[in-house]
Amino acid sequence: MKRWLVLAFLVVALSATGTVVLQNLPTDTQSVGGIDYPVPSTTSGPKPKAVVEGELTHHFDTMAQETTGEKIWTIRNEGPGDLILKKGPSTCSCTIVNFKDSDSAVLKPHEKTDIRLTWETRNNNGKYSKGASILTNDPEHLKLDFAVEGTVRPAVVLFPPSQTINFVALSNDVEDNAYKIAVTSPDKRDLKITKLTSSKPDLIFADQQPLTEQERKTLKVESGHRVTIHAKAGLPLGAFREEVVIGTDHPKQPEIKLTVTGKMSGPIAVVPERLRVLGATSSDGGNGMIKLLVRGKRPTTFQVGSKPENLKVEIVPSDNPSQVGQYQMIVTIPPGTPSGIIEGTIVLKTDHPKAAELRIPVDVYVGSAG
Repeated sequence: MKRWLVLAFLVVALSATGTVVLQNLPTDTQSVGGIDYPVPSTTSGPKPKAVVEGELTHHFDTMAQETTGEKIWTIRNEGPGDLILKKGPSTCSCTIVNFKDSDSAVLKPHEKTDIRLTWETRNNNGKYSKGASILTNDPEHLKLDFAVEGTVRPAVVLFPPSQTINFVALSNDVEDNAYKIAVTSPDKRDLKITKLTSSKPDLIFADQQPLTEQERKTLKVESGHRVTIHAKAGLPLGAFREEVVIGTDHPKQPEIKLTVTGKMSGPIAVVPERLRVLGATSSDGGNGMIKLLVRGKRPTTFQVGSKPENLKVEIVPSDNPSQVGQYQMIVTIPPGTPSGIIEGTIVLKTDHPKAAELRIPVDVYVGSAG
């Protein structure tokens, strides 16, 4: 009986020993933190030594958006053992692309290989930092972290950095109002402006000149253009919104659309500047009123150039002799007008030499029949 117990004990012991041995057999990789590293060389065998030519971080200064960059490093094996290289983690848009079998490579002693890192700037704007890693079996360099750093900007840069040109308040007493911007390119030093067009070329237009040495120094750029947007005094009184297009020879950004806004004031004041009517109904209609005040009390003739549908517009002079040059624009919403919102602009033509046209925004809400 004791003999059988001894044999059973030996079987269990040998089974346990076999399990331990199997669990510790060498493999090609070991997992640490979810990353499969090549197994480092054993202490008894020849060890590889990974040597990278140059700094692991590449500084590229400034690049344009939607472009691809590339940097090549050379890795040498200066040890007596085989050096195993394997792709490791990388950040989005940054990739190591040139392993022969796409995932790993083996360098014999004294062999070397090039590592090509590519990255995409995409729509990043500002400081840029991406990287990718190479895993090795060099016990002193289990991971090589390659990185690229720099600044990413639009292909064509504006100073100030806005595509809205806001003149704010203008006066038609000033014949020409000017707004200047600088146009440069971080990756195309010889950028050319190929066209300058406007939605209202007779009153809003642009011209360009090369940046002066002082302007380039102030903006810290090597080259560029000064584009001047002109708003002429003949613009209609009131708010305006137009467009200027700058054409360039940059393949990544052949044109830039600028929105030009502002408000032109002149000898005729509109009070309030916008007509709002909220109490009209389909059954009863409604009305609203705007005052037109002519500077210097100059008698002025007004005609309705255009208006939103369903509105009746009438210009009535003040019947008070002390209020010469003051007018009322009476807007009527006739009964039977469909319910809903009426938006648009009332355009008034005048015989005033410095106010040929007035543009008055309209917001009217017509309620359902009571």
